[in-house]
Amino acid sequence: MSILTLTIFFCTSGIAAPALQEHHISIDGKERRYYHFSDPASVTQGQAIILVSGSGCDDFSARLPKFFERYPEPVNVYYLEKYGVIKRADGSKCSSEFLAADKFEIRLSDHLKFIGEEPDLKKMPARSIAVLGFSEGGAIAPYIARDNKKIGWLATAGSGGLKQSEEFLIFADRGVEPYAKPFSRDYFLQVYDEIRRDGNNLEKEFFGHSYVYWSGHLFSDPLDVYAKLDIPMVAAMGEKDDSVPIESGRALRDYFLKHPEKDFQFVEFPGASHGLKTSDKNGAQEFIASLAAWFKGRKRAFELK
Repeated sequence: MSILTLTIFFCTSGIAAPALQEHHISIDGKERRYYHFSDPASVTQGQAIILVSGSGCDDFSARLPKFFERYPEPVNVYYLEKYGVIKRADGSKCSSEFLAADKFEIRLSDHLKFIGEEPDLKKMPARSIAVLGFSEGGAIAPYIARDNKKIGWLATAGSGGLKQSEEFLIFADRGVEPYAKPFSRDYFLQVYDEIRRDGNNLEKEFFGHSYVYWSGHLFSDPLDVYAKLDIPMVAAMGEKDDSVPIESGRALRDYFLKHPEKDFQFVEFPGASHGLKTSDKNGAQEFIASLAAWFKGRKRAFELK
């Protein structure tokens, strides 16, 4: 495995500056970039976290460290870049390689292979790794937890428990633009039927993605996957999320209220956006900072201040 090291430093209270290191790994014969964000000077190694980012072809790696600025423990985060993402890309134009590989099943498969082949992760025992998913990554993360026994914690932000096809209809019924205007419930139902019939089409698009992309995302049922997991789980959403309706997160909450034997928590950030932000609070940083206590079994780790 060839290694190219890129170091980014920032200061956190009481902890030496972590470093973001770029590495390369071969998955299915293709060279891939991944990043390890850690504190080389730390005496103890932090909880291993696999981060799964949201949709799009922007270079997420440059933003990764900011999410952990308030994390109170040594960081130990692994991030596999999506195939075909160009370094320093702003996401305005995606490569043909990215578009061809931008599929739910490929992102899932890539992460499972990454866990099995990355040298550090490969050596870790069962239930020793946490998976943290943002937005689209939050929809994929439960499947990673289901399919890999090394995952011992599941945390998501900006994703819920309903099918994405149902989420769009909720927005349309609520009158949220553009789902209700210029689009409509009837329009979505018509497009859903087309995608079911023509789900292998890379040329036809809906909401900025190909039919191939949507055939993997629209109809998957995350609640069914969550229900099968027997590990600690937490899902965070902003009350005013305009990408995923809060009803989707509350569907998870309501399901697990009926199943108290499961270790699940739902954290709703009042007035917050899809990124858990309000005008005066960065909820994403707050949520991630709270993960450190949650990994140690503290049940009240996510009490909002």
